[in-house]
Amino acid sequence: MRRQTEEWYPTGIQVAGEKKIKIESRRRQQKHGVLLRCVYLYLCMVGTILTFRLDIGMKFRVLPVAGVLLLFVLLAILKSIWRPWGRWVYRGAYLLIFLTGGLGWKHLAAGWQAAENSIRHQLSVYYGVTLAEKTPLLSGERGELLLIVIFALFFWSMETAVVRKGRAGLLVASEILIVLLELMCGCRFLQPGIFLIGGSLLALLAMGQNHGVSNQRILYRSGLWAGGLVLCLSLLAGPAGSMLAKQTNGWNEWLYQKVQKKTSEISRAMESQNGLFGNHNPTADGSLNNYPVEQKDEIDLTVHTSGKPVHNMYLRGFTGGTYQGNYWSGVDQKDFADAFSEADSGWQVQNILYRYIGSRSSEGEGTVTVTRENPGGDYGYIPYGCAVPDDENVQADGCYASAGKEISYQGYVNWTEWMDPQPSKDAESEIESAYREYVAKEYLKVPVEGLDRLRSYCEQQNLQSVQEVIDFVVRDVQEGRTYSMDLEPVPADRDFAEYFFFDQKKGYCIHYATTATLMFRLLGVPARYVTGYVVTPEEFTEDGDGYTAQVPDTQAHAWVEVYRSGKGWIPVEVTPGYQENTGGNENQEVTGEESTLTPEPTAEQSQEATPELTETPQPEQEEVSLTPESENGQGTEEQETNTENGSGEQRPEGIGHAFLKLFVILLILVGLAGGSVGIVALRRKQILQERNSCFFQKDINRGICEISYAIYGIFQDAKEAGVLQEVPEQNDDREFARQTEKILPWMEEGTYTAIVELVERASFGPDPLTKKDRTRCYQFYESLEQQFWTQMPKQKRSWWKYMKAYKTS
Repeated sequence: MRRQTEEWYPTGIQVAGEKKIKIESRRRQQKHGVLLRCVYLYLCMVGTILTFRLDIGMKFRVLPVAGVLLLFVLLAILKSIWRPWGRWVYRGAYLLIFLTGGLGWKHLAAGWQAAENSIRHQLSVYYGVTLAEKTPLLSGERGELLLIVIFALFFWSMETAVVRKGRAGLLVASEILIVLLELMCGCRFLQPGIFLIGGSLLALLAMGQNHGVSNQRILYRSGLWAGGLVLCLSLLAGPAGSMLAKQTNGWNEWLYQKVQKKTSEISRAMESQNGLFGNHNPTADGSLNNYPVEQKDEIDLTVHTSGKPVHNMYLRGFTGGTYQGNYWSGVDQKDFADAFSEADSGWQVQNILYRYIGSRSSEGEGTVTVTRENPGGDYGYIPYGCAVPDDENVQADGCYASAGKEISYQGYVNWTEWMDPQPSKDAESEIESAYREYVAKEYLKVPVEGLDRLRSYCEQQNLQSVQEVIDFVVRDVQEGRTYSMDLEPVPADRDFAEYFFFDQKKGYCIHYATTATLMFRLLGVPARYVTGYVVTPEEFTEDGDGYTAQVPDTQAHAWVEVYRSGKGWIPVEVTPGYQENTGGNENQEVTGEESTLTPEPTAEQSQEATPELTETPQPEQEEVSLTPESENGQGTEEQETNTENGSGEQRPEGIGHAFLKLFVILLILVGLAGGSVGIVALRRKQILQERNSCFFQKDINRGICEISYAIYGIFQDAKEAGVLQEVPEQNDDREFARQTEKILPWMEEGTYTAIVELVERASFGPDPLTKKDRTRCYQFYESLEQQFWTQMPKQKRSWWKYMKAYKTS
């Protein structure tokens, strides 16, 4: 385009005559902006999809979701180019999505359940709790349709604000919220998705808003540079991500331990040793407090068996792995997954007892059906001697977490009849042989601090066999202690178990089971804390096809499991009043497993059953005791190094490790440098936007005054940069203008004075000035920017362009 220069342009600042001016049409700018912003918005959402899939562990397929989302992005671009038909196609696509979601509502519900199960599993692994996964509504449903609908709506809600207006703040806030929720779920963000999110948001912020920005080239360049940064980070995160994650595993584990420690402290502060919620039922999970169990004598379970039980039936729910002082955390599923890579390892381990009984029983299997009426936890409450189903509800070697209404188990109701008193010389299976070592490593752990009196008490005992340990613990934990639910709160500085055993000397099942589990571990016998329900034989009544028992909430209970090599986890009853009568004295003393359901081998036989006891358990305790930083079975980086080497010496790193560390350091430095450049660019963009909004505000007179203030600021900055030797004193505006014209040789006389006259009219005149007058002042301001830039020393140009945010072209 060509435009005739106005006659009032001052000579020396503008060239008289005709001048070529490169103007990009608003429509073309809009097309470019829509294209770039749509691309970055799409990459941001793809990054979010990848974090859902790779970091949270949701099982949907990424390509269908990303592909459909890409279709909507292309339609959004088409809508801005092909009018008005593009808009109708865009609306039709969303109408089709809504119709598909409405017709496939069952798939949406099943997808929601699949997503919920994935989040429940992630929370269970990270926090060491047990959240049962719900039974799928539709087999094979992974949740693709649900995510397509969600992200299509997400894109539609962000398209107007982000793509059309360039306002990325809402998207930034939404992504921050999503990332925070993922962090609460335990995501470590080791995959490239987080780079796509961060880089795309940086690109959108760098492009800024459409409204009020005159120099669109700055925005396009910022967007393109930011896009290149996104691409580089993604390429680096792809091939190098796994290698970097492996090499920085020590840092990640250290951070993970710190987070877990803080999480434990928060849990203690919230729940306290006495329980924050008075109606909480401690026999439903691993919480420990001195509140009485809330019992309403309501039916929690209905149990139907094919045969009449002759012993107490224990229904296992929560399984505690690590003692935290005021609660038991669930078994560590992460450690178990690291030790056993097979997908069905948990199922195999939990069925060791079932396979052992099956190899010895001469009778066929029976059926036990557990109907969940209103139980205290989301568990399958599986009876001992029965097979654990092979499905997604198996939680490592701990519990079977199923919230199904009715669950049938195959197994042996009277499994204790087939227990061999002789120790198992051979492993039950190959995985059981490896599991023995895992048991000795994980289930002898006790906290280093807080159990000084109990540890000293156990160290004074001289016990040589597992049988002696069981007899001692069962007898000693009951002697001189009374079963009671009328308890005083545990003092804040006291340990739950020690306060029960040494001070208060009264409690109920959770007190006996917790203390006994710790004593077993201190004496070298692997043990776990378990809660669930106990059903006596007298509660079963015969019906048409078997025997049925109604299990009320008063039968909720806690007990101990002791590991027997080749046999698995065996329940040991330690709470007075729950042992079975054998026809003798009603106050008969309970000793060993003979009075707790299973006969136990003699002292000589027990010596062959490893890893149940060592003759000197004290050194063993030191090896397996937990430090405060490794209560969840996580070692420090130094311990991991020593374990890998097999000795206390560290291996030399080698050239490869040195180069890799150097690469990581360089990558960090590049990231810091890129982040600093991005912050400076964003700051410059923001200053330009604010300056333009002041210049071109609705009040034209006020805008001209703002331009006048900015012109004086340019003179001050030019003096600081060394372009101007001095700036005249500002006693009078017109005199200041005349002196400035004399100082600047390239500014002809009367140029600045004419601008000052306009400013005086804008400030003091009765009539408003025109847009043409404001344009004249602004073009004078721009000419000053360019003239000073051409005379600027090279070492000052970056300061002028980025710190002072003046235009250079």
